[in-house]
Formats: sequence, C-alpha cells, structure tokens
Amino acid sequence: MLIVSVNARCLSIGDLCYTFPNLKLNYVDAKNYCSSMNQNLATVRTEKQHSYLSAVARVRWASSLFWIDLSRPSINAPFVWSDDSVKDSLYVAGSTETGKWLTVDGEKELNFICSYPNSDTSNEKSDQKSELLSRKDSDLKPNVTCLFMVDFQSSGISQAAISTYKSYFNFAQLVASKLNDESHFTGYLDTFGYSASLADHKNIPTYSYENFRTLPFSILDTDDDIDMDLKDVDSSLRSARWIPPVEDQTCMVFFSAAPESLYGGSEIQTTYDSFQTVIGVLVGGATSIPGLTNPIAATTLSDADASAVVELLLRSLPSN
Repeated sequence: MLIVSVNARCLSIGDLCYTFPNLKLNYVDAKNYCSSMNQNLATVRTEKQHSYLSAVARVRWASSLFWIDLSRPSINAPFVWSDDSVKDSLYVAGSTETGKWLTVDGEKELNFICSYPNSDTSNEKSDQKSELLSRKDSDLKPNVTCLFMVDFQSSGISQAAISTYKSYFNFAQLVASKLNDESHFTGYLDTFGYSASLADHKNIPTYSYENFRTLPFSILDTDDDIDMDLKDVDSSLRSARWIPPVEDQTCMVFFSAAPESLYGGSEIQTTYDSFQTVIGVLVGGATSIPGLTNPIAATTLSDADASAVVELLLRSLPSN
C-alpha cells in the first residue's frame, strides 16, 4: 500500500501529523487501514488543521469528499473521535468543495486521511507554506487527463511542410513532458484525421505518459488527402468521451496553425463534457482560434514556450 506524505514523513499541522493513502475505502476499512499503520482516521482539532486538509485534499484527489474519524454509535448520540475527543455538535466526511463536514453512508468508498500525534512542531511555520502549497510537491500535484489536439493538413503539401508539422508535433510532446513533471498526467494526442484507431474522434483512449510519449508522428506521405475539417471539430468534441472513464480534472490543449477562415464559422468551446478546461496554443503564425479568447502564442516552439503553456493550463484548472 502506498502512502504519500510531505517531508517524507507526514503533513505536520499543529499537534498532529497527517498522511494521505492513495486509496478509496468504506469507513470501517479506512479506519482499519489507518490502525494497521498505527494511526487513526484523521482527527481535526483546529480550524487551521481543517483548512489545510481541505486544501491538500482538493488538489490531491479529483473526488470532493474524504473520510475523517468523526462518528457516532446512534442517531441521538454525540459525535466522537477515536482518540476520545468529543465533538458536541453514523459517519462523517469532509468536503473539499464547501469546506464543511457532512454525514455520509458508511459503505461509500471515499479517499481518506490518517493522523497521529506530532512529536516535533518546531519547524511547522517555516515548512508549511513552502511545502504544503508547492505544486511541485508530489503530494499536491493535480491529477490531469488531457487531450492534445494538433492541427495539421496533408493534401498536396510539400516535404518541407511535413517537417514544419513535425515540429508542431514535437512541441506538443514537449508540452506533455513538462505537464507530466507538474502533474499526475494521462491523456492522448490526436491530429484529427491521422489516427486510424481514433477515426470517429469520440472514444478517446486514456494513456499513461509512458505510452503517450511513444505516439508516432502521423503524416507519412505528401498527399494523404485527409485534411482536418475544422468545421467538424467542435461537434466531435461535444460527444467525445474518455475510455475508460476518468475522475481526474480533464482538459484539452488545442494547437492550431490554421487561419480563422478555415474554421468555416465554427468555434472551439471553452469547456466540453469531457474536457473541463480548454486552452488554445497558436503555432506557425496563427493569430486566433475562434471561440478561445486568450490563446497563448508559441512563437519559437522553445522550452520556455512549453513551460508557459503548462503554466497557463495549471492556472486555468478549477480550484475544486
């Protein structure tokens, strides 16, 4: 079983240390799991602990609820903690969306947090701001499933043009590598017309980054005559779905070299059912992407350009 923690030990908040098992269990099993680690299901004694745990859970997990240790033996009994603290206000979960606690069916499988007494609080203030809120810390990396849509054409193009398109493809892969550094990344790269396994563009495979990075450049001939029809892109994206379904934050990065006239009056939406966050990337001198008001220009296809795309994407992800 894997437990991810801050400081290679725990997330230290006041008098307690917290760990975040990468599991979903029902209440009793979660409680037993923590006990097997000589810990309790999370006790929350202060507003500071409550706020920090909600923030970490919101970023760490795509789901909006997590088990804490508060429970009561009957409907009229007071809520109590396993460490015998009494709460004077069945089972309780914390919500990352509202910051409130609510009663939940104990058989529901949720993420959960364990806690145990903190033996060293001397470095708490200096450590927490830098380590709790750093997105680079593996415990805080978002879970992201993202479609990279790269805009090519092939009808009657030259060998030189193929080299240009390959540079766009390589740039998309560079962006993916940087996104993988900053997140728990899965996804797919589509060039809309060049992937035989994705001819309908509606059932999108969910690849790990190790598989994503092996996806090949798809233009092999100077006249494949299978241009991307930009007028059909929006309608296909509206009905697209991830296979298998995902609970991560979802996104699409739309790389476009096309002039606006080729969109035929259609637009790319700022969100779709399967792509909650959508950002546009301008390559090859393109000046706009209809429907996306703030695309980022990758003028040099450089390392810095790729980092800027990832920064924009992560900043655009919803906060809960």
